[in-house]
Amino acid sequence: MNATKPVDPRLQLMQALGDAKAMFAPKCEVCLTLAIEAAQQATQAGYVDLEAEARLLWGRALLILSGADAALPVLRRARRILPADAPAHVAAELELTLAQAHANGGRNGQAMQHWLLGMEHALRARAPALYAEAYLSLGNLYVAHNDTGSAFHYHAQALEFAAAQPDPDLRAKAGIHLAADLIGLERYELAEQLLLAAERDLVLPLRQDWQAEIYNYLGNIHARQGRTEAAQAFLERAYAINLEAGFLWGQTVNLIGLGRLLRELKRDAQAEAYLQRAQETVARFGAAHLSQQIHQQLSQLYEQRGDYASALQHHIAFHEYHQAIAQKAMSSRVNKLAARRLAAAEIKLKLLSSEIELSQLRQQTSERANRLQQLENAAYRDGLTGAFNRRALDERLPLLVAQAQQQGSPLSLLVIDFDHFKTINDTYTHQVGDRVLQEGARQMQVTLRDGDSLFRYGGEEFTVVIGDTTLAGALRLAERIRERLEAWPWDDVASGLRATISIGATTLMPGDSSTELLRRADLALYQAKRAGRNCVVSSGDVHA
Repeated sequence: MNATKPVDPRLQLMQALGDAKAMFAPKCEVCLTLAIEAAQQATQAGYVDLEAEARLLWGRALLILSGADAALPVLRRARRILPADAPAHVAAELELTLAQAHANGGRNGQAMQHWLLGMEHALRARAPALYAEAYLSLGNLYVAHNDTGSAFHYHAQALEFAAAQPDPDLRAKAGIHLAADLIGLERYELAEQLLLAAERDLVLPLRQDWQAEIYNYLGNIHARQGRTEAAQAFLERAYAINLEAGFLWGQTVNLIGLGRLLRELKRDAQAEAYLQRAQETVARFGAAHLSQQIHQQLSQLYEQRGDYASALQHHIAFHEYHQAIAQKAMSSRVNKLAARRLAAAEIKLKLLSSEIELSQLRQQTSERANRLQQLENAAYRDGLTGAFNRRALDERLPLLVAQAQQQGSPLSLLVIDFDHFKTINDTYTHQVGDRVLQEGARQMQVTLRDGDSLFRYGGEEFTVVIGDTTLAGALRLAERIRERLEAWPWDDVASGLRATISIGATTLMPGDSSTELLRRADLALYQAKRAGRNCVVSSGDVHA
């Protein structure tokens, strides 16, 4: 009689952990139960590494089902017990999950610390999928700072990393994040294209939660474009998926969206029902900013109805949540440094990214590369002239100034303004004015060197940032630009049309900020206007 071969308890536990991971996407609540059981078994057996992995999965499931406050204690325990020699990809995933939990809870300083550690572990693991996750996480921190342009930049990088991988799941996730940024930038058509592409990448039924998120964003897009019936249909489909899966956060977001939509359609009774259901749902897991949104919508609903007592009650609750969120943001000294750490992380990001084999990761089809270029243009290019926009200037100039100050290299700046532009619009129509701006920007661009950057500063005003160039070199370039525009045959645009520019020039001085650099160039431009226009004045010619 053959003896039964004993079962290896460690292998048995690893199998249980694998079963829990397999349930994460399709049934998160089942994953949670299995992960808790696996963690308890690992604790009893003394397998600390497996307990840490089980707690990581436990925390990830809690983050989705119950929010950051429930997940953080479990994730912190996983971090404390994770062995120093644990696989780098496990350490990376744990740090990035902690970053997400802190960001969801409004603790952006701590989120940044965990993000940096997660990026370092991801690089050690040589795991491109985790690079994408890291960039998604960093983009989300900028979302928390209401900096949609920067979030777009990092989410676009995440999509680029994801696009080079065979994993459709990762591509879908990155596409959904980037689409959310595009909605914030009011680029609805591009956002819809990305969402539909992400839906095609979804592994269903495993990713029904992401399908619900896609439908929620499509509902928002249709609502903003006035297609209310389609908006309601998408939001209701999203809610049905989240309700079946038990995702309380998603349910609440969908109910708020439906309440807002129906309130705007003056369908008060339905709007009230949705918002009250949202209030009941959020009470089950607690999320201050979602509660704040619910009270805001209810206050507006009751005010619209003429029930001012109820409106005031919800308005007070809205402000109480607003104050609590603000106090939470200010309660930690680390959070006060969050914005500074975001800027400092730019430098570390460049150092870390230099270790990535970009050539391997960026082998993409030309169609995908063109799509990414189109998306970048949507966030950082002026739609009329093709020059970089004000957002791009605000983001890049401080970095260029810091780099020049650190390296001790020259940096110069031109501020350019079309002369009597209002007269051109009034005399020849705004369409002709647009043609002047378009052609003027084109003529400026062909005069610049490869390393120079043209920005539309606002209205008829442009800025040129000239790297590694002294004031004397900047003045020569400015004069070439002025002469080129003066000599251009504007009469081809409209009979009798003449367009000239005035230019203020300056160069970086020790201790300058980007604000000071722009201020001096603006003063020089003002002097050029006073001097009769169609001329170049340097900041050295401006006297206080």
